[in-house]
Amino acid sequence: MTMPPSVSAAAGLQEDLEQAEEDAAEALEHATEAERKAAEQYAEATEALPAAKARLKEARALVDDAGAAVESAAQEEESATEELDRVTLRHDRLQVEVERAADRVDTIASAAYKGSGMYSAAAVLSANGPQDAINRLGLIGRVAVSERDAMEELAAAQADAGVARDQADDARQRAEDARLAAQAALDDARTAEEDAEQAADEVAALIDARAEALAVAEREREKAEQELAQIEQDLREWEEANRDTAPVLESGELLMPVQGEKTSDYGMRTDPITGEQRLHSGVDFAAPGGTPITAAAAGTVINAGWNDGGYGNFTCVSHGTYEGQGLSTCYAHQSEILVSSDQSVQAGELIGRVGTTGNSTGNHLHFEVRLDGSPTDPLPWLPDCLC
Repeated sequence: MTMPPSVSAAAGLQEDLEQAEEDAAEALEHATEAERKAAEQYAEATEALPAAKARLKEARALVDDAGAAVESAAQEEESATEELDRVTLRHDRLQVEVERAADRVDTIASAAYKGSGMYSAAAVLSANGPQDAINRLGLIGRVAVSERDAMEELAAAQADAGVARDQADDARQRAEDARLAAQAALDDARTAEEDAEQAADEVAALIDARAEALAVAEREREKAEQELAQIEQDLREWEEANRDTAPVLESGELLMPVQGEKTSDYGMRTDPITGEQRLHSGVDFAAPGGTPITAAAAGTVINAGWNDGGYGNFTCVSHGTYEGQGLSTCYAHQSEILVSSDQSVQAGELIGRVGTTGNSTGNHLHFEVRLDGSPTDPLPWLPDCLC
């Protein structure tokens, strides 16, 4: 049954991810402590960076929103203040009218009080005739109407002034609310700006951490490459110097150097920090610490001692020439070296014990096969059963 393209693609992606994780784990297994720490720092920074960038974006958006809120609140405060000024001016004008109306009422009331009501009767009784009496009564009526109008004007003026006063109070409250809203918006804007600056600092720090981790990884990679190059050069020079006396091998078969489980193959690995391809120059066999390590073939020990390039306790044995090239095997991360340089060894002879020295995260043997000093895949040289 053929899988749908989407399922097939998903399965392929999963395999790629698993292979990438395996490559990264194997690459770090042989990394220096500094490089492992750098890889952890790089991974942590890489993982945290998207969230920090998202927080920065959100914080900057809040700054923009808060800025708009400040501007809106300021406009509202300005509008409310202008309205308060207009209403206050109207209230003051109406208050003047109230005072004038009150003065007029006071004047009329005073005159009426002084006349004490007898003024109307006296005016009629002292008339010179009926017509004069009628005229005087009309004047008295007009005075009463004027008094009534003055009272009504006063009442209306007081009512208008009261409305204006209420409007002024409302405008004053709106202006105060607008001022408080503007202040709150300004405080929010300042907080958002501080958050944005903090988020920007976090992003910058994470970028710096990534750059620092990358620099460490590159330095360690260069150091490892120099060590590998030095090993190749030393092996090549030794084999060149001893080529005339080295045995010629008819068979390219080697013995298993240790009884253990293969945990890592020879081949290129993706560096988890730089993303560059790095050669894993041998095959790893996991075994308990102290497990015997034996020579894969007869030969002469070229070097035996500590290697600063990450191999820890490291031994290389030259076996002679095979098809015109110098054949040698190397054994890394030993807990104990049991041979010395220039010593002759037989195939299967004990030369060391499994350990986890150098750049190693667990007991295992890192086994290499080299031709003219350059590493090649050891598996084709070993028994198919790896036993």
